[in-house]
Order: sequence, then structure tokens, then C-alpha cells
Amino acid sequence: MYKQVADYQFHQTVEWLERVGGGWMLYLAQTGFLFFDETFQIRWELEWKWAPCALYIEPHGRRAVALFRDLQTYGVMDLTNGTMERHPIPRTFHDDWFSNLHYWSGDDLYLYSAESDIVALNLNDHTFRYSRYEEVPEFGSIIELAYQPTYDFERFTAPGLVTLYDEPNQQFVVENVASSASWMIPYEGDRDLAIVDQIGETTAITSMTSFQLFERDREVFSSEVCAETELLKVVLLDEPGDRLVVLSTPRRFCHSWLQVFER
Repeated sequence: MYKQVADYQFHQTVEWLERVGGGWMLYLAQTGFLFFDETFQIRWELEWKWAPCALYIEPHGRRAVALFRDLQTYGVMDLTNGTMERHPIPRTFHDDWFSNLHYWSGDDLYLYSAESDIVALNLNDHTFRYSRYEEVPEFGSIIELAYQPTYDFERFTAPGLVTLYDEPNQQFVVENVASSASWMIPYEGDRDLAIVDQIGETTAITSMTSFQLFERDREVFSSEVCAETELLKVVLLDEPGDRLVVLSTPRRFCHSWLQVFER
């Protein structure tokens, strides 16, 4: 059974909520970034009024890259100190819509767009360059799996989990690119309203009114919310699913409500 251990209320909309190590980072609309550590305390705040169109967090949680397409810039964020260096996106890539598919290798961040295929951003010299599948074969496998013709692409969870949706059989298909393991999660809800989060073999599926937790294909917990609250997202903070961050919108007293639960 879960119990609430912390909560935060915001009058702004939470436009991004992402796990970073044992904590998380969020972006408040037209306000900036907030970083919460594993003790659920705010470690730093960074004022910034432009929402990122994409956000890529380094696996060990030291850095992140945020793309601001309207500004044609990107920011390299130091997640320890809460600072951000901004650099221009080269004109060659101004028309690219980069997906959430990405792959970190040292100081190189590999991105994917339909316009340019694989693009490598180097965080040392701040250059963008075209890359090839042969240069990063694991990333190539992720791209091919995400856009294969049989199933619909649902979500990519770094470093190598690709979640697809099998419409005829009403189930999610989870593929681990590194281990080649895969499993199915039955889901008869509205897939268009479902938000998926994962760590390892644990999957959280959130709809507007309910939350389900799975270990591979086995449901281990489910809960519904009251009619006065609309669920937006559930973020896992550990693989067993013992610690969760729940983002919702109560209809009465604030725009965004962030609750932390433990069991």
C-alpha cells in the first residue's frame, strides 16, 4: 500500500516531468526548471521562460540537453549546479524535428529526425554533424525498432527500452534492445490518453482516471482517482516501483499537483 510522503502545488502548468537518478526535474510553464533530489527536496531552480521541445538526460544524471526550436538554440544543463549554457543550432538543422529517440556516448549525443536521420551533437566543441547507423549500431537498432511497420511507436525510455502498441490485440509490446528481451502488456484503455513510464522490467501506465503498475506482463498494482482530479503522469523513481511521483490537475485549487508516494 502506498502512502504520501511529500506534495507540491503549482499555479503554473508542469510541461515536463522527467526522472533524474533517484530524483526528478520538471519545467513550469513560462517560469523555469526545478530539480528535486532523492529526499524530495528542491535542490535548485533555474529561471527560463521558454519550454523545451525536447529534453535528453544523460544516463548518470550529470547533464541534460534541452532543445528550444522557437529560439533555434539548445541548452546544456549542469544538473548538479542548476546552470545552463546556451548555444545556437546550426542553420542546416533549423527545419529538423528531433524525436525523443537519443543515444549518449561520452560527449556525443546522437539524435534522430526524419529530415536528417542520425545527427551527432558534441558537447565539447558544440558542433552538429551527420552520422550513420554503422557509427552507433545500437542506436540504429532502436530507430529501426521504433519505426517498424507492424506496431505503432509509443515511447522510448533510455538507454534502450522501446514500447510499441499492438492495436489489433490491444496490448503494449516492450522491447529491450540491449538484451533482446520482450514482453506484452494487455491494455484495453484509450491508448491515445495513456502515458507510459518504465525502469527495467517495471512499467507504469497512466490514464486520466487510473494508474497501473506492471512487472513485465503482470499487473501488481492499480488505482483509480476521484472525479475531482485528472491524472497527467506517473514517474517511477526506482525499478521495484516503491517510490512514485504522481502529477495531476485538481479542478479546484491549483493548476498542477505533484505528490510523492512510497510503499
